[in-house]
Amino acid sequence: MFNNEQLQDLIAGKSVGNKFPYSINDDQEIEAHIRRLFHRINRIPNLECEAEWNHFGSGYASFVELFCYRKEDVKVVEEKYGHREIRTDGIIIDICRLAPVAIMGEDDRYKTIRTETNEVVGGAHGTLLSGPHRLKISKDFQTIAENLKQVLEEFDYELLEAKELNQPLSFQTEIATIYREPREYLVMDAIFYWED
Repeated sequence: MFNNEQLQDLIAGKSVGNKFPYSINDDQEIEAHIRRLFHRINRIPNLECEAEWNHFGSGYASFVELFCYRKEDVKVVEEKYGHREIRTDGIIIDICRLAPVAIMGEDDRYKTIRTETNEVVGGAHGTLLSGPHRLKISKDFQTIAENLKQVLEEFDYELLEAKELNQPLSFQTEIATIYREPREYLVMDAIFYWED
């Protein structure tokens, strides 16, 4: 996967990798590559995909988060007092902006919509960054996951496994992340981080 020097480069926000566009260290080319991947995923039949391009509204995220789901996985949970609560089950893919790697796991997302205006007034969702234990795919989503893995391979992304990401970092450092304390850093934190 990555040696300590590469992990330190990732923490410092430097691109790592010998595959284009990561090899030329051009943020715009990397972003364009991820956008092409996103558009390719959206061409998978019966699959919807949403992307968080804007670093979650603040700070810096070392990754772009994609959330992919089937229309049949969108369910109305409750409808009352002029609001509709919707639950969507799907798969999160975090695509690293600094190296040609990704992680994948399941999530369920909630939206509260004002029925009169169709305006989204609330919501909640999980993250894969809470720990490598989140990088699991149930039987219900195996077919979708296989399709997504195939597209990741087409775009030269390596899908990282929980076992390798769950290792403690072997060196002392500071990572601008809200998910773990300095003495608890995992390899995952060096690759996928969000500083608010």
